[in-house]
Amino acid sequence: MWQAFAQADSVAVDSLEEESVRFIQPSFSFDYGKALVSAAGFEQKYEGAFSLLFFENYYLTGEIGTGNLQPKNGIENGKYQSEGNYYRIGGGYLKAINSTSRLGLGVRYAMSTFNDLGEYYVESQSGSQDDYSEQFIRKNLEARWVEMVLTSESKVRLKKSVPEARINQLFSLGFHLRLRVMSSYDRFSPIDVYSVPGYGRTVNNPNLALNLFLKFTPF
Repeated sequence: MWQAFAQADSVAVDSLEEESVRFIQPSFSFDYGKALVSAAGFEQKYEGAFSLLFFENYYLTGEIGTGNLQPKNGIENGKYQSEGNYYRIGGGYLKAINSTSRLGLGVRYAMSTFNDLGEYYVESQSGSQDDYSEQFIRKNLEARWVEMVLTSESKVRLKKSVPEARINQLFSLGFHLRLRVMSSYDRFSPIDVYSVPGYGRTVNNPNLALNLFLKFTPF
């Protein structure tokens, strides 16, 4: 009889554990690392994302961002700037490693639509000829790439005295470590595209990047 009670109790516990697994959880995230860089005046970059987590392990995500990049060494003896928007879609797997933290792997397909402009000049070494300068503006450019993404995130415990409190489930802090591989972009000669919003410098392929994010999970 005791064995029967133990089996029934085990079935009840398993049933509760199954019921606690949520079918779907929406979340919103904001890249606060880019916001800090923008606030410091280095570059203007902003990024956000919307994600759906299924069965607490599998996720789909869409990311959108904007950038105004002005690298100092974009053109030798000149100035360079690129600005535009970018989009990423993808998914992956997240695994809980303890009661507050998750670790996961995913993939993204990304596209950027942007403009770039610049100016370069050549000074006459002898002084017998006029200095030469030229400006360029190139619009409606496109770039496409893929990303492998390592994600780590941890819940922010705002009410430590009550670990199960709902407020402890609302916010998470984490990072995305991205390995980006450019597949195509509009090329030019003699001055090629130097930087792409959302990707970075085209001379770096593959390109490694780190993003810091704050996630809000309302339900």
